[in-house]
Amino acid sequence: MASALTVAAGALPTRASFQGRALRKSNGQRAPARTGACRRATRAAIADPPAGLEAGSASDAIPATVGTGRKKVVVLGSGWGAISFVKSLQSSSPYDVVLISPRNYFLYTPLLPGAATGAVEERSIVEPIRRPIAAKGYKYYEAACVDVNARAKTVTCRAADASFDKPGGDQSKEAWQTFDVAYDYLVTSVGAVPNTFGVPGVQENCMFFKEIVHATKFRYEVNERFERATLPNVPDETLKQLLSFVVIGAGPTGVELAAELYDMVNEDIARLYPRRLLPFVSIKIIDLQEKILSAYDRRIAEYATDFFQRAKIECLLGKGVNEVRTDVVVLTDNKTKEVVEVPFGIAVWCTGTKLNPLCEKIMAALPAGAQTNQRSLTTDKTLRVKGSSGTIFALGDCATIERPRSMNKAMDLYRFAAKFDSNGVCNLDLGTMDVDDVCYLDLGIAEIKGALSRGVEEFPHLEEVINNIDDKFAAYANPDTGKCSFEGFQKMLTEVDNGLRALPATAQVAKQEGEFLADFFIGCDGDAEALAGDASKFDYVHKGSLAYIGKNAAVADIPGFTIVKGFAAGIIWKGFETISQVSIRNIFLVAADMVRTKIFGRDISRFNN
Repeated sequence: MASALTVAAGALPTRASFQGRALRKSNGQRAPARTGACRRATRAAIADPPAGLEAGSASDAIPATVGTGRKKVVVLGSGWGAISFVKSLQSSSPYDVVLISPRNYFLYTPLLPGAATGAVEERSIVEPIRRPIAAKGYKYYEAACVDVNARAKTVTCRAADASFDKPGGDQSKEAWQTFDVAYDYLVTSVGAVPNTFGVPGVQENCMFFKEIVHATKFRYEVNERFERATLPNVPDETLKQLLSFVVIGAGPTGVELAAELYDMVNEDIARLYPRRLLPFVSIKIIDLQEKILSAYDRRIAEYATDFFQRAKIECLLGKGVNEVRTDVVVLTDNKTKEVVEVPFGIAVWCTGTKLNPLCEKIMAALPAGAQTNQRSLTTDKTLRVKGSSGTIFALGDCATIERPRSMNKAMDLYRFAAKFDSNGVCNLDLGTMDVDDVCYLDLGIAEIKGALSRGVEEFPHLEEVINNIDDKFAAYANPDTGKCSFEGFQKMLTEVDNGLRALPATAQVAKQEGEFLADFFIGCDGDAEALAGDASKFDYVHKGSLAYIGKNAAVADIPGFTIVKGFAAGIIWKGFETISQVSIRNIFLVAADMVRTKIFGRDISRFNN
């Protein structure tokens, strides 16, 4: 799970005293406005609020769902968002739910690295999707959605494996394999797909690590390589190549995969295979950042990096991947620009995701200008996809909640702070002042803090600036006058807006979104007007971050409590990942696997792939 910073809103607006300078004029004429006074800042981390969101003509608009009574809800996907929505939605609610996914199971992704090395079994971390579907009386189709007609409110689907009963043939042309499903509301939770960032050779020479099939393939190949290495007369150079493992990406997934592989080698391979092989085993992790787990608290990142280095897991940090060849990763050092080649037997790509192709089709089905963020579907605070007239919702990795930008209200906030004298009395009539006039009022730290406090309710991220007002004010105020101009205030807001981050692409975000949306649907009780209203909004509550780092140790960042590292955090990690399974069945299976691995070791049997 990746960490995220959430800032609580709720600070009350405060009045500020006015101590600004007189308006600066020249020859009785108003001074020209400062360059860039009203310039809009851009932000890459989240979607900018689209200008003219419903820019299309009336004929382009998506027809809204109307009326009360039972509504048909189609859910796309079987990941965290979808399973949380389905399990949280009451069967007595007036909705007919159809879930469509080519994958007929839910995968507990945080334990995927454990499944890749045999610490837990693959089937222990999957739950058949038909269990919750049958329990609620809903429908499920094992099919892939291939197109969305937003105006007609239909999705076009195709059987997930159209040729399973005709080896070597293609049955997809048969009419019954493709079908349409109508909906009143569409809930999209299809996740994201791996992003190679255009690096040559990744697709051809790396394994990805996102699905259970990837973990199964990794486990098969690791076991096969150690079996090959035990054959007589294997040259040393071949042994080095066979037993060199490279993980690209030092986020939670990459770190946990490297840690689980390290445990497997030192706990099972060392015990069951000839010890002469151990000097040839190499585990490397590569990342662009200077620390592993760089998105976590700095103390955690430093501890984890040091832990890996002491465990002889080679950390190639601050290096970008130029190319992946058949058996070599080509890297460039960020600082020295030195190019190095890192040989490997297996390379696993664990970094970056991009927009699911289905979401691109949804974007294309919406009015022009409705979606300006090309990395994910932009939604409002109730998870409704912008431009869909409230008929399409999006959850998890495929969605980004639109955040308001405080820069859009910079002038209003500044005018508010400038109105009041030191006694809080409004003696200035700024109602008739235009932008140029207000731009030339300089304010002190109290006034700037008042302006920020005024905007906290609408822009919660401003509270972080208020909490560090001394440093922020010093950075943008004139050191000679001790006051801040409107241009400096704009730069301050631009910085905090640019620092806004989309919610992390983690299981807990998607889970909370699914639960929120189910509660929202339940509360609306099938009323289309309520479902299109603004009575509710999603607020993410970060419950902490965990990551396993090997040798029964972990790191844990628990908000409001403390940071835990080492063996104690390892116990927390194992307990949390066990009880967080989606069913009692999975809890027992995972617990049994962990006990079995501790007592008997990992099962290194290799079945034909």
